[in-house]
Amino acid sequence: MNHPPTIIVDLDNCIADDAWRIPRIDWKQQSPFDRYHNYHLLAGFDACANDDILVGARNNVDRVIVFTARPVAYRAITEEWLRRKRVPYEHLVMRNNNDHRPSLELKRTMLHWLPELYGVPWQCIVAAYDDRQDIVEMYRKHHISAYLRAVHDVCAYTPPKSEPQHA
Repeated sequence: MNHPPTIIVDLDNCIADDAWRIPRIDWKQQSPFDRYHNYHLLAGFDACANDDILVGARNNVDRVIVFTARPVAYRAITEEWLRRKRVPYEHLVMRNNNDHRPSLELKRTMLHWLPELYGVPWQCIVAAYDDRQDIVEMYRKHHISAYLRAVHDVCAYTPPKSEPQHA
């Protein structure tokens, strides 16, 4: 069976410019779901970035699979954003709501889901794009051509350093 050329693309900070939402992360919340809730709720207002990936996808591959660490609770917002931005995707693979694993482990699991749950063999994946070097390296260890693509360098995984208080 001949499988169509496929790419995997990350969402936040790879094709969606989420930098403006990062200050909405509530670092006081212990639960990761609660901590990122407002950040995820605002995802529908992101600008679309890295259009070179999407133009290449429209011209050179038959299938785009979006991997995101966003919880499934935000699927409607995410699908609407993808539709409005005309992102040509076939599958949107999201984090289960109570899955708080680190993104590297999560995306490794998502990659392993592709053949079994989505009928996508790894051999047809011609490229993968992510904003995190550790995830890019994980793809490469699975013999997938992978590229680091980041819209910005604002970190959404660690609290910002607070400014020293002056008297």
